[in-house]
Amino acid sequence: MAYKIKTKSGLEDFELEFTDRKVTEIIQFNPFDTDLPKRLFEAQKSIEEKTKEIKKFELDENGIPNVDVCVDYLESINKIVYDAIDYAYGNKISDTVFKYCSPFAVIGGEYYIWRFMQQMAEVLEPIIGETRKKANANLNKHIAKYMKK
Repeated sequence: MAYKIKTKSGLEDFELEFTDRKVTEIIQFNPFDTDLPKRLFEAQKSIEEKTKEIKKFELDENGIPNVDVCVDYLESINKIVYDAIDYAYGNKISDTVFKYCSPFAVIGGEYYIWRFMQQMAEVLEPIIGETRKKANANLNKHIAKYMKK
């Protein structure tokens, strides 16, 4: 007989509002995962490193790229970003995050991917700070039981 262990991974819902479309989508990840900041940093580095490895498309004598090569390039670079985002957040959120535009769509003078990451950081910083504060208080409470007075 196999033993069953039931647990949760801490997924929380986050609303991703596309204001210009008047659409709200839900993404889920664990904002309390202590490895989240590390994975975000690793994802950013991975995007930077792997995009350097992709062969850039060349332009013909008229300055126009070969369509097939250009499409392959864009698909390759998008896959790198999708995989990195899913890894960073520990859940498959890229399909939702990039549902309405690609990672490198220029919106308000910035690439969408960097704007998304910046806005996520603004949401996550207070959550992470509060979570650490509570976790440390709980840890200190448990440690206090075993400390000699």
